[in-house]
Amino acid sequence: MSEDAATRSLAGVAQEDRARAEAHIPIGADAMFEFVSDIERLLRLNPHLDIETWQHLPDGIRFAALNETTGRRIETVVRVATMRATHSIVLSYTDGLKQATTLVVERVDGDGCRLIVTEHYPVIADAQDPRVAEVDRSLIPWVTAIRRHLLERKRWGWLPGWHWWAGRFMLGMPPRQRRIVRMIVWVSVLEFVVFLFVAAIFWLEREGG
Repeated sequence: MSEDAATRSLAGVAQEDRARAEAHIPIGADAMFEFVSDIERLLRLNPHLDIETWQHLPDGIRFAALNETTGRRIETVVRVATMRATHSIVLSYTDGLKQATTLVVERVDGDGCRLIVTEHYPVIADAQDPRVAEVDRSLIPWVTAIRRHLLERKRWGWLPGWHWWAGRFMLGMPPRQRRIVRMIVWVSVLEFVVFLFVAAIFWLEREGG
């Protein structure tokens, strides 16, 4: 996972207008492109984007959400342009500081593909400009979450009900609730493991006696 920090103009570091993150994902480029073409699922994978409403439009979507990294509520129409020939998608926003998000799936030598996500903003020369506070800082966590989800799907997708659990049930909840559910699940698994350990000790002592 990497970020082109030199392009983050909006933090006042460089005179650029974009932020970029990329990840190598061990699935084929065609399958990866089909995955990212589901824009609702893709945005819901952002662990810091609490989506409140979602409406499909003929050429895109309209949604409202709370961005946890900025504490700001977003309400915008997103125009979606899909270029299958180049394995790229452009999301253009009608409101807010962020102008567009581009997603590109690149073929790589060997196994897998490379997902590149670039966010575009207007140039802000003054680091004290209040608009800087609107810069979305969830880019890297978002790309990380996409990669983690796909790795988990590759590893656990054969389990009955996994796709419903991970792809619908969990993503239908706000990020904070998802984190709580994951914690409850892991605590429950740990408790079960401890129970089995204690039960095994009891059985061994009984057999040994």
